[in-house]
Amino acid sequence: MTTLTKVLINPARRQGRKLLTDPQSMHAAVRAAFPPDLDESSGRVLWRADTNGYEHALYIVGPEKPSGQHIVEQAGWDTRPPQTAEYDRFLAALKKGQRWHFELVANPTFAQTVEGKRSKIKAHVSVPHQLGWLYDKAPKCGFSLAPRASDEAPDQERERWEPAKVPTVIERKNLDFRRGRSSARVHIVTARFMGVLEVTDPDLLRAALTQGIGRARGYGCGLMTLARTRTNANA
Repeated sequence: MTTLTKVLINPARRQGRKLLTDPQSMHAAVRAAFPPDLDESSGRVLWRADTNGYEHALYIVGPEKPSGQHIVEQAGWDTRPPQTAEYDRFLAALKKGQRWHFELVANPTFAQTVEGKRSKIKAHVSVPHQLGWLYDKAPKCGFSLAPRASDEAPDQERERWEPAKVPTVIERKNLDFRRGRSSARVHIVTARFMGVLEVTDPDLLRAALTQGIGRARGYGCGLMTLARTRTNANA
């Protein structure tokens, strides 16, 4: 049973601040919410930390219900226990042609080819290249996006979309942290995307929502969430 869980994080507590600023600590806390023998064949554990005004929320998607009480005890409020919803019913209701507001934190990357050597994974650091990465991922993940001004698209396709529906990058970060107890440091460039998508292949989209999109999925990247738009408010 795939689940979506929300845990409120209290930044006034020491451990709360640590989880919000250290992806390795948050990764460890999220993994500890699941048993070590967790079967991830149908979907992997994904997480994302969101800030909305004064609210700091951790979202977790996983193949079974997590036990997030330790996160609440160390970094949240006792009066705000984890909230978990069954995700399978929502996933099963996805249909071709539906439109959804989406939010995604991702690690946009590309393979830099060096003659005679193995390709090196590099991060996209500019907004245009990060958006280009998202548009490249879209058809492989079962959705389409509103055409940008620079895209070659027929007038009929442009008429189906309002300019305001074009996705944007609303936040960018450079993460630098130590992996576990080793001295090795991890550098991750993230982009938070927001916009409207249209479902083109429900099966591919379900896979993207449960397996994640892009790299660094263990460190808060790859989790896409959907919210209703007016066009499918009754879907």
